[in-house]
Amino acid sequence: MDLRQLRYFVTLAETLHFGRAAERLHITQPPLSRQIAALEEALGTPLFTRHSRSVALTPAGEHFLEHARRLLSDLELAVHTTRTAAEVSRRELRIGFTMYAAWNLLPGLVRAHGDAWPDDVLTLDETLPRDLQQALMSGAADVGISFPLLVGSSLHYRPLYREPLCAVLPEDHPRADDARVAVAALADEAFVTFPATTAPALHEAVMACCRAARFAPRIRLEAHLQQTIVNLVAEGLGVALVPDSMRRMRLPGAVFRPLDASPTIEQGLYWHPRNANPALAAFLEGAERFTDTTAPP
Repeated sequence: MDLRQLRYFVTLAETLHFGRAAERLHITQPPLSRQIAALEEALGTPLFTRHSRSVALTPAGEHFLEHARRLLSDLELAVHTTRTAAEVSRRELRIGFTMYAAWNLLPGLVRAHGDAWPDDVLTLDETLPRDLQQALMSGAADVGISFPLLVGSSLHYRPLYREPLCAVLPEDHPRADDARVAVAALADEAFVTFPATTAPALHEAVMACCRAARFAPRIRLEAHLQQTIVNLVAEGLGVALVPDSMRRMRLPGAVFRPLDASPTIEQGLYWHPRNANPALAAFLEGAERFTDTTAPP
């Protein structure tokens, strides 16, 4: 059994098609079939059931897939952290963040680290919450700033910031001049929101807010980024519930109003506990001081 067989197995398990798996691996089907067969022989059990046009994982294959992914992820992380440790004279920290973090936590955290470690190189990668977990597991990102992710115990998490939702309305909306907006008053409106798979925790907060007002939102449009959602509202295409920090956009045509009642949205730092990047340890230490001494905007 070798790492090549593990990569071949994971690719086939993800595609469930020998032809597509071979194409992704840049090989032909016969060597792929031979390596999968050798892996099954080494394990002493079939990992796939073969059909005329596709394959399916056996229960043993589903079990092995979880461990194979973890092994490959650990290898990628080991390679990344080893290269990082070798660059003693030039520390680099890759920060993955959601667009929303750019309006609250990110600037202060980056400024604090830059003041303490001016020679460190910080690389910022804006991403979706759903993609951040894999980036942290593989070492593509050293630290992530996000809403709570659907992860187990493999990543560490430190909450940093909590805030309510607010309503964003077109400037000509009948409620635009209200000091506060009751969520129930929006029950008949068309909503602009985002798919549940993009940011599950934030999506659930929006849905819970509407459920508490005894209605299910009528969703007209979905977009992945909060900034896009606000822009669509400014164009008169609906209303939205967004984190309160988004009011800092001050986009013409959009009006932000506090809600009478709102769940709290949490945001924090994620990192892999086996990431040995010394710049990560320094960043986490600085983040602890930052939250102790600085109130988020």
